Amino acid sequence: MPSDNVTPFRRPPKRPVAPQQSGGLGFKTHRGKAVLAHLLTLAAYVLSIVFPLPPLSYIALAAAVAAVLFVYSNRNEGTPWSNTHHEHALRTLVIGNVIITLADVLAMVVASPLTPGGIQTSLLMFAFWTRVVVVIWALLRALVALVLATMRKPVPHPRGWFI
Repeated sequence: MPSDNVTPFRRPPKRPVAPQQSGGLGFKTHRGKAVLAHLLTLAAYVLSIVFPLPPLSYIALAAAVAAVLFVYSNRNEGTPWSNTHHEHALRTLVIGNVIITLADVLAMVVASPLTPGGIQTSLLMFAFWTRVVVVIWALLRALVALVLATMRKPVPHPRGWFI
């Protein structure tokens, strides 16, 4: 006799599905959390362009840290399509901020007071344009993912460098 006790006339018992929470402007649902992750990513990069110098740049840093903590804490708790959005947002935040930080540190370390003026200017311009390119890349990635999250569609390649 089979151990699963399923006959053609009897169906296996259904497992209860955990209901999603409502309220909180929809940010407690899987869709709301995916949308919030991309909105925090957008806010972090927009603030990094608006406030590039300390002490106001700490606002952008706080938004980036809040986005990383939110995305990482909700990383594997959602549906498969929302998990792709959390992975995508986390990689966008980490990769973009690492590239910006490396360009800024390179410009600060190499462009010392003893460095000739032309090289200092070119290094600072390199850091500036690196920041602009990374922010445009991150904004495009986050906007496309935000549109996909509102439609409840997964990100096609969440671990890729492109959209």
